[in-house]
Amino acid sequence: MKGTADSASLPVIALGLNPAWQKTLVFPQLQPGEVNRAVSVDAFASGKGINFCRAAGIWGYRARLLQFLGGWTGERIRDELDAENIAHHSIPTAVPTRTCNTCLSQADGAMTELIEPSGVIALTEKQALFDALEAELATARGLAVCGTYPPGIDETLYVTAVRTAHSRRLPILLDSWKDIPTLLRECPFDLLKINVEELGKITGDSNPATAVRHSFQLFRHRYAAITDGGGAAWFGDGPKLFRLELPKVQVVNPLGCGDTVSAVMFGEYLDGTDPLEAFALGLAAASASATEFKCAVFSPAIARKLRHRMTITPIDA
Repeated sequence: MKGTADSASLPVIALGLNPAWQKTLVFPQLQPGEVNRAVSVDAFASGKGINFCRAAGIWGYRARLLQFLGGWTGERIRDELDAENIAHHSIPTAVPTRTCNTCLSQADGAMTELIEPSGVIALTEKQALFDALEAELATARGLAVCGTYPPGIDETLYVTAVRTAHSRRLPILLDSWKDIPTLLRECPFDLLKINVEELGKITGDSNPATAVRHSFQLFRHRYAAITDGGGAAWFGDGPKLFRLELPKVQVVNPLGCGDTVSAVMFGEYLDGTDPLEAFALGLAAASASATEFKCAVFSPAIARKLRHRMTITPIDA
């Protein structure tokens, strides 16, 4: 899997069709049904594809985002991506990009998300993204499918993206699970990176260890990398299964940590790092990201220190 010098200069294409203008409010203690006054607030571009690309840039490799953007929120996202030097191909839409509000409770560390519905993508906008997808994958190093798709889009777009990437022999990471049964069961891909709850929903198995093994009977991935917030993570390649214990950190904002795992892991995987070690480095970067307020922002040096505090245990069949 070790990339050539030429291929290493190409970008990973991150398909992130549900971006958001992210507003994050911090409360001493969030109390449902009461008047809650925030002690701080910040707003920035977010969504799984954006977070992936932000983390990839911090880790030191190129990623290019393919997404829809519309309205004043879309304009703000575009301006911020440009300011952060995050490369993107943004298809204009008539409907505005959604806003997501995240409420962080300092007393108990709870996170509550209030997510606006996405507007319906028009047929012409969908076709423009199909056309862009074909062009972007022609000069790509890999494909990362990040999150859900908005109304007006169906699974066909994801299936087309993965099959096109596979036909070009591009490595594929899937950080998505909802409403994509054909993709999961029929399309070959390299890395499945979702969380324990999501894995349980697509396998029908609530036990993480057996669910990872079960996934290889159901789907066509080479590796499964399963997170559980700050809890134990799981990695499997079919015959082998590992449990990864994360170091404890002081969590400031857990939002975007899963996207950080995906970005760092995929970059390492493309560079030829052992897949289990690539996942471990992704988890360490996510732990570092959890200590920062902005999504998918972290110190690579701190991430590498946290990696040394992680334990990996093989699980017998």
